Amino acid sequence: MDARGSGPPLEGRRTRLRTLVPADYDYLYALATNEQISHRWQYRGATPSPEAFAQALWRNCLAQFIVEHKETRQRIGHVTAYDASERHGWCRIAVAIDPALSHQGWALESFALFFNYLFTTWNFRKLYGEMLEPAYADMASGANRWFRVEGRLHEHEWYDGRYWDLILLALHRDDWDREGRPLVEKLTRPVQPPIAP
Repeated sequence: MDARGSGPPLEGRRTRLRTLVPADYDYLYALATNEQISHRWQYRGATPSPEAFAQALWRNCLAQFIVEHKETRQRIGHVTAYDASERHGWCRIAVAIDPALSHQGWALESFALFFNYLFTTWNFRKLYGEMLEPAYADMASGANRWFRVEGRLHEHEWYDGRYWDLILLALHRDDWDREGRPLVEKLTRPVQPPIAP
């Protein structure tokens, strides 16, 4: 709980994280098999049956949320934490945002809320993510500030006529405390209306 006695915030200025329900399965299936991102996501271009997909959503899952637009409640993405090792202080994360909205700031706010939720709720030292080399270019500027590159599996996965590196990223708690918590405070602070002349 925070100083006010409530849990970590799940709502920012533009997005909110809400609990996933069975009515979201079709949306998540469409997102996971979207041709623009499916090669980067869990199934790497494969198309599981909707039933197998729904069952896999909860396998080894610690926490997951639908990302939605705060005002319209339009679903815009999915964030999940899985394969947690509380003994060793880490878990894996995966995030997917509708590709039509990926460069509009939605992702940053929703990721910040989710990472804050995980670091506040559990005593994790690190959150691990992985991505293929082409997707990493969009995030490279955050290296050594928001996350650290802790590994690279060279020519690990085949896609579009060649092998690509798989990059292993880690978000450390001390980096989060320094950079992330102030961001979440800013994103969840009520916007003051302009003062009338």
